[in-house]
Amino acid sequence: MQHAAMNPYLPLYEYIPDGEPRIFGDRLYVYGSHDYAGGDRGFCPGDYMVWSAPLDDLGDWRCDGTGFLRSKCPDNLKPNEAMAAPDVVRGVDGRYYLYYNATTNNCHIAVSDTPAGPFEPYGDVCKDDGTPYAVNKMFDPGVLVDDDGRVYLYIGFCMPGPVPEWLRDSGSVFPQYSLGFELAQDMKTIVRGPVNIIPGGNVTDGTGFEGHGFYEASSPRKIDGSYVMVYSSELSHEMAYALSDKPLGPYTYQGTLVSCADLGLNGNTVPVMPYGNVHGGLVQLDGEWYIFYHRHTSGQEASRQGCAEKLPRRADGWFGQAQITSCGLNQGPLPAEGSYNACYCCHLTSPSIASRRLTVRECRRETEPHIYEEAVGTDEKDFLHYIANVDTGTVVGYKYFWFDNGRSVSLRLRGMGKVMVSVCLDGPDSESIDVGEIKLLGTWGEVSLDLGDVSGKHALYFKFCTDERIQFESFSFH
Repeated sequence: MQHAAMNPYLPLYEYIPDGEPRIFGDRLYVYGSHDYAGGDRGFCPGDYMVWSAPLDDLGDWRCDGTGFLRSKCPDNLKPNEAMAAPDVVRGVDGRYYLYYNATTNNCHIAVSDTPAGPFEPYGDVCKDDGTPYAVNKMFDPGVLVDDDGRVYLYIGFCMPGPVPEWLRDSGSVFPQYSLGFELAQDMKTIVRGPVNIIPGGNVTDGTGFEGHGFYEASSPRKIDGSYVMVYSSELSHEMAYALSDKPLGPYTYQGTLVSCADLGLNGNTVPVMPYGNVHGGLVQLDGEWYIFYHRHTSGQEASRQGCAEKLPRRADGWFGQAQITSCGLNQGPLPAEGSYNACYCCHLTSPSIASRRLTVRECRRETEPHIYEEAVGTDEKDFLHYIANVDTGTVVGYKYFWFDNGRSVSLRLRGMGKVMVSVCLDGPDSESIDVGEIKLLGTWGEVSLDLGDVSGKHALYFKFCTDERIQFESFSFH
């Protein structure tokens, strides 16, 4: 690759969660929701944007423009209402179909002659009499066009426990299972279904899905003749998967693909990043399988950025749990040279970060370290990105770098008071290699650390001790 691929893989000013990766031609496309920095307008208030990268250079992403305008959604959306996670497939007629759900129960469809759009309204998933199917909330649609041309649609939202009060008057019906349908060749008329697919958290007893029942985010794939259903589990931070030899099941639980906080990885019970919900899908790149997911910024749940990780393989050939990294699609560690923005971290912990998940109904920016975007101009690209509210005990980490013949590293910091920074390799509890100190006076300053005689692949961690909360903007290798 000519360009380094990072996590998040899109520019730091872009917030595209719920990413569904799809290969069309010689490019990788990602279709997702559209959040905004800060998350103050809630989930998914933006138009659907289309981003793509050449398959031979997965660090070279470009914005292909607005794929579908909110103004074309038939639900007459208010500014803060969500146009939620879409999926796009190439239909049997060679056109590209976008499926999405907004405020009504309907699953809307738009169509385009090209994978980049623009997409134009095509109709709704409907019954055989042509009327929209709106019995259940058609949430987070995922679509599979099988090898024989048959088309399958999967939807669902199964919050564990009783329906919360804020959803009881929504008019939506949320079944206890995710649901599957077969569609006709017109890509919208139901010819079979609904069929129960994955049990939600309230009905998993005796199913093999105990503790990992369906929550949302159906994402189907067919791999080596097996049908793979990726979904967000009742844990919310976890993308799990199930297998079947038939598109509409029955499915058997297989395990975790990724947690956006590395929870469950090798038995880990401590979140390594602030975390909330998660949504994504699978794609094969250069013979390896990757899981796409998103992370959380700005101290609340609705300001999310897309990430991706290579999946390990189990002894039976299926997938194990990926660890979250800074290098994601890079197909190897990042070079320990040049400068990196601090926001590419894959580890952000502090005694002041609550262990509970983030939510859209609680903003914790004032009290916790978080990834932040500060406007410095009028264009969407005119932002300063940094980790805000860094305090004593904050640890910021990056996986992985390739070191050659030793390096020193300097950190760019802003704030007031004395700051001590230590650096270590491979784990947040490893022995410090060096400690630096700086007195900040409200403007940006730099502190340098000697990494010693280091070579090969290593994770890098910075630990902070501060008089006051500070901001960490970037670090540079020398």
